[in-house]
Amino acid sequence: MDRHYGIIAALIVIIGICRVFFGLKGWEFYVFNWVFWAKMMAFIIVGLLSIIPTVRFISWSRQASGNPSFSVPAAELASVKNYVRAEGFIFLLIPVFAAAMARGYGY
Repeated sequence: MDRHYGIIAALIVIIGICRVFFGLKGWEFYVFNWVFWAKMMAFIIVGLLSIIPTVRFISWSRQASGNPSFSVPAAELASVKNYVRAEGFIFLLIPVFAAAMARGYGY
């Protein structure tokens, strides 16, 4: 699931870059729009917050494949839950910023 999340995020970045350079509004609309940059910062923060859970998921998977009786330590699981919750909260800001841009705010 985490791998699919990463693939989708990469596709969103590619489509977003295409919209900036080939979209109807032109790159100037985006470059000088503070709401666009707030949206980009939210996206970057979500990406950075996802690094720790991804590394932990890979580690847990390797440990589980080598040891069938492996169970995730409670402290690590709690830590990953906190990262995922933070990701979810910041992620909710992205459509808010997108809607603000669609309504012409920030330009």
